[in-house]
Amino acid sequence: MTAAPLASTIVALALVPVAFLFCHAFLSGRRKKRYHYAAGVVAIIMDLTVSIGYMMYRTMGGTVEGTTLQAMSAINAYFMVHVPLAVLVMALELAVLGFGLMQIRTRTPNTWSGRLMKTLFCVWWFAFLSGEIFYVAMYLL
Repeated sequence: MTAAPLASTIVALALVPVAFLFCHAFLSGRRKKRYHYAAGVVAIIMDLTVSIGYMMYRTMGGTVEGTTLQAMSAINAYFMVHVPLAVLVMALELAVLGFGLMQIRTRTPNTWSGRLMKTLFCVWWFAFLSGEIFYVAMYLL
């Protein structure tokens, strides 16, 4: 077991409230009810902030002192899969925000935001759970 880096711990904990906000925003719109857009916007902004910040930290050489070569190879293999998935999530988040803002500005219904939100919800949960499982497997077990 390797000691958990502080940045990874912050990200793992910071994404838990984002998960609750995503669920609240997404599930509030089921059964022809209104979505809670504020919760969705806050969730997307929080997720973008945490994800971009962590990616910047990792690309600037943020590592853990004393990490074994075996642990680093597992971490690098995980990030080779997770980073493209995270980039896809960020692109979907920006698209959902963009279409939502366009809908507010033009005051005309736009189905793209809702369609993309369904995809975003599924892909985000996959990325979130894979990250949390990886964190627990690498640093807590």
